[in-house]
Amino acid sequence: MNVPRNYSEWVVCFEHFKIGEQDELTLQLMEKGTIEWSRGVAERITQQLYETIDDRLRQTADSLQRELDRCNGNETAIVKALLTARKRLTVLQRLSQLQAFPEHVRDSMSNILIEYAKSTQQSLEKSSLTDRTGRLGMLIKNNPLTKFNEDEKIDDIQNNASQQHKNVDGPPNGPKSKRRRIIFP
Repeated sequence: MNVPRNYSEWVVCFEHFKIGEQDELTLQLMEKGTIEWSRGVAERITQQLYETIDDRLRQTADSLQRELDRCNGNETAIVKALLTARKRLTVLQRLSQLQAFPEHVRDSMSNILIEYAKSTQQSLEKSSLTDRTGRLGMLIKNNPLTKFNEDEKIDDIQNNASQQHKNVDGPPNGPKSKRRRIIFP
């Protein structure tokens, strides 16, 4: 797979992305890609982008439902399922924001993701009302799918922090002890 520069190369990337193989590599190639935005190509490639996002949204919904079905009330598993779905939406957000596409296309695709996250979140909250304890509703509200846009920013902050941590020279004799030092008079 190459950096896409024409319609057929973009279609190959979209097909790889639909399958879910090597998302990061495929996204990196597409982020470097270009396309001449002519009338016929614009309509077809926008349709391909939409179909790719739609297909992956269906996969995300199916995976979320399967994961929630397997939770059996385990709160950790519920939160993990929600966060996994949110991470999948973050990947799709990256796809929707490729610079090779005009701003109106990026906005339209991003709005599709936002609407999906809102409607799914509302559905989850509504279905959680059957839980008499209120714990399920609390978990769903505290880990909303609608915050998928923020996940990418958090990942960037964490990556920058870990990079800065690697660049700072540690103490010559190894890391300092995390235990408190108590000094007696």
